Amino acid sequence: MNSYNENNLVEQTVIKLIQELWGNSECYINAYTDEDDAKLGRNNRGETVLTKYLRPALEKINARVDASAIDEALNEITRSRAHLSLIAANQEVYALLRDGVSVAIRRSTGEMDSEKVRVFDFENPDNNNFMLVAQMWITGPIYTKRPDLIVFVNGIPLINIELKSVEKNLKDALTDNITPYKESIPQLYWYNMGLIISNGIENKFGSITSPFEYFNDWKKVASEDDETKNDITTIIKGVCDKARILDIFENFVLFDTGKGKVSKIVPRYFQYYGVNRAFEN
Repeated sequence: MNSYNENNLVEQTVIKLIQELWGNSECYINAYTDEDDAKLGRNNRGETVLTKYLRPALEKINARVDASAIDEALNEITRSRAHLSLIAANQEVYALLRDGVSVAIRRSTGEMDSEKVRVFDFENPDNNNFMLVAQMWITGPIYTKRPDLIVFVNGIPLINIELKSVEKNLKDALTDNITPYKESIPQLYWYNMGLIISNGIENKFGSITSPFEYFNDWKKVASEDDETKNDITTIIKGVCDKARILDIFENFVLFDTGKGKVSKIVPRYFQYYGVNRAFEN
């Protein structure tokens, strides 16, 4: 039997890489069983935002904001957007997560005002909670699905990683998994920044609207000066570094309204490193 399959090599390799990258073996939960799923603190399997981690993060990042404002922000982030198209929901949520959630507050004078509750600390990556969750069951309107790996930042599911065994066509990760997931469990993708697909040999990064041909290799880990490689280590370390996740999310996501529809665009590696070098210069 070929031992190079999804679970025992490809998935476990990715898990180990992310644990090493984040320097924390405790950042990982396999939520396959009910007992392990309970560690996520969800009330039901329909929830895709982990409020167990989101609320403390909001309180930590917004230390001067009172509890009622945190509650209001939490409710706005997690409310259902089932009435919207997937891309419309994703675009709406993206603005909240990037720019902060406007909440009503009462000043000491008694007057009402508004304030932004920040969801991420973009300036200090280590001030955020990073969690990798495997095999988390998610229930949608009809079906229950189980994505391979999800990267959560402050309880928000930002990256979905779908894996195939080496003998499988990489496109299957998109057509057989992610595309049906977007229809069956859309609430996961209201929050998604990007998608990584891999069969252990081919490895690509794209967005929720990208057709397969627009998924791209990520060939450098940290800068333009790095050696060009197209392996699973490079894409995981290149995209899933804590600071890089937040930088891509804050500064390199585009919603393009051309051609009569909205498309979400995430950067190619040379665009990301080239733009950052230009700013540094």
